[in-house]
Amino acid sequence: MANSRANELRAMTGPDVSHLPLQPIGDISTVVELGAWLQDEATQHNIHNVFDDGGYKELLILKLFGLSKLGRTGDDAADGQGRKYEIKTVARISAQGKRKNSLSVTTEHTLTADNLARYRNVHLWIVAVFDQARPEAIYEITPAALERYFAEWDGKLARQELLRVDGSAPVHINNPKIPLSFIEKYGTRVWPEGQVRLPLAVEEGLGETDMLPLG
Repeated sequence: MANSRANELRAMTGPDVSHLPLQPIGDISTVVELGAWLQDEATQHNIHNVFDDGGYKELLILKLFGLSKLGRTGDDAADGQGRKYEIKTVARISAQGKRKNSLSVTTEHTLTADNLARYRNVHLWIVAVFDQARPEAIYEITPAALERYFAEWDGKLARQELLRVDGSAPVHINNPKIPLSFIEKYGTRVWPEGQVRLPLAVEEGLGETDMLPLG
């Protein structure tokens, strides 16, 4: 009934002329062709929306190391021998367009004991730093090297579990982080070869965050 009344009023008053409709004025054909080509490449690697959820960055990592993408939940990728990998990407440039000197690896929005079990069971973590669309440096690090953080988070979850009321949501930690400087120190840079030259301010910032409190 309401829709019928709205249609009657619209017929009586005519179209809304309070503003002019948007008019296409730019040529997007080149951008669309580039996007379509990139999506075709991504689809071959089981990434069906390359511009969502870091798909472009993930595509570069999968292609660079010959990995296969797994499902949206659980481990991120696997190699030809069936070994599993956790992939994390870090943005050098903030959403406001500012260059960040201090970087951290984010984990899960709500990290649980199940997440920790998966983190420990993968073959390697791959951590890639991106300067906008360009990869800056890529590292590998073993779960054993990250055990310092895993053990700390285990302790926090155990303390929460003691206070948990039956029937309530599973205990979790809100997005704990690992300083990139820790990855650099205890992991191995696997790309690019040779020395990565960073601005002095960035180098100084990375050094200052090496032993930040655990997230």
